[in-house]
Amino acid sequence: MFFSQNITRVPGSNPAQTYNALNFSTSLQNYASLPAATYFSGDFTIECWVNPSAHTNWSRIIDFGNGAGNNNVLFATSYGTSGQPGFYVGGAQFQANAQIPLNQWTHLAATLSGTTATIYINGIASGTANFPVPANVTRNNNYIGRSNWGWGDPAPSASFDDLRIWSVAKTGSEILASMNNELSGTESNLVAYFKFNEGVVCGNNTAITTLTNSAATGAQYNATLNGFTLNNSCVSNFVTGKIRPTIDGLTSATAGTSAYQIKQSFPSSTDGVYWIKNANINGGTPFQIYADMTTDGGGWILLNSSGGGIASLEVASITSLASRGYLPRATVIELATISTTVQLRVGPANNNFTYISTSSDNRPITALRSNNTSNNGPGTWHNAVYTSFIPTLGSWSWADVGSVANGWPNMFHSNGQGSSVHWLPTYDAGSGTDWGSGKYFSTWIK
Repeated sequence: MFFSQNITRVPGSNPAQTYNALNFSTSLQNYASLPAATYFSGDFTIECWVNPSAHTNWSRIIDFGNGAGNNNVLFATSYGTSGQPGFYVGGAQFQANAQIPLNQWTHLAATLSGTTATIYINGIASGTANFPVPANVTRNNNYIGRSNWGWGDPAPSASFDDLRIWSVAKTGSEILASMNNELSGTESNLVAYFKFNEGVVCGNNTAITTLTNSAATGAQYNATLNGFTLNNSCVSNFVTGKIRPTIDGLTSATAGTSAYQIKQSFPSSTDGVYWIKNANINGGTPFQIYADMTTDGGGWILLNSSGGGIASLEVASITSLASRGYLPRATVIELATISTTVQLRVGPANNNFTYISTSSDNRPITALRSNNTSNNGPGTWHNAVYTSFIPTLGSWSWADVGSVANGWPNMFHSNGQGSSVHWLPTYDAGSGTDWGSGKYFSTWIK
């Protein structure tokens, strides 16, 4: 998000919001102080989103130590006034290879792994150096936005969001995986975590004196605000932040938009139940889907699971492959609107896919998106038309109305089921429920 110190707001016009940042002003020499503690011992990582409006000399993100030069650990948005981030541990220091822009959010991280120090810009390594390993000592003078050398090195002219200190050296891929998401605070090896979510954006926050450390293992190490105006201005106050809540689909509060979005945002996601949210489904209330996060790159939503000689019923959500049910037609249409590909699967068990066929053209997804309920209309598919759905089926073959469907079920938005998606594997007075025991099929989209 863009931030400028020239922005002014009308007092009383600023609604409270949850995802904030904290602005620091060079001229006001504002900072936050932390209690004495052992924050660094061996490997560590410091990371923070920064939005500078000027590059000031060694403008600290943090400076933790026992006095100037006494085995301090500090990380700065700018080494000198170059705009290249700087990293310092116990007398050794270096700057990143690249500058960071003004008036723009940039993610910075500094790691010490053994004696190798690295600075990362937006998750990409931007310089390394050999550093001493910091001694396991209690640090007494610990600051966010201030130097242990006094005000010879000024406070930053920048906004900070999501400052984290870890007791391990994160890799670039690990930094990339989490830097855009707010943490729970319970993550392993998280020593200090400041979200800067206190206050009202650019409002009257004079009653706030403390920044909460959200790291569960170091929650007692809150920070005390010093010198901030916090009063109806976007300077030296809480401002609009960079970080938004995690969208991983693991809870209703973090519901994703689709299984595909969740897989792209969190590549390590595994098969199972996820929460998604769609403004046109259930009035926007989050609901659960079953997702395959493994097959063909993952990101598949299960629309129906049928077979085994047991009738499938319409259900609001499908949360297990062992359940035989199908989602409502209106839900299928909306899910298909944000999807591009259809996959049909069959096997001898409801969680065993012997044969998989993926659509190679847009007709199947078009059929799923259709709200037409005329018999054999646009809201249907069958193998006589959609040859892209004919794989090598071996002995898997079932009869259909008046012809051979070559193994795959028909799909109807009609056939007497105007409010449903009607999955018809064989003809049974229009019910589509008479598959023999041991035969299962399912439909997936992404």
